[in-house]
Amino acid sequence: MLILSRKQEESVVIGNDIILKVISIDKGNVKLGFEAPPKTLILRAELTEAIKSENTKATGNVSKDILSALGVQLKNKRNKEINAKDAFKKEQAKKNNNLHK
Repeated sequence: MLILSRKQEESVVIGNDIILKVISIDKGNVKLGFEAPPKTLILRAELTEAIKSENTKATGNVSKDILSALGVQLKNKRNKEINAKDAFKKEQAKKNNNLHK
């Protein structure tokens, strides 16, 4: 972990496009400002922990049978997609061969 000291109004640059600025310091609280691209997700650590906990609870109720069935369905879907692509390629090759005769 990198530890830096910053005073009020001082900044830290993260990567090429994120700036972290100390806005104010008051009675043990530090107010931070972030300048980052709109698609950059910035969350307080306690929120990420809460999200992880909720995700764990949500997936904890899924039985192994359901997960197994879902895996089979996904595999079958993928195989159908591969077979459709192969059939299309064969059909295109057949058309190309007929054109060159």
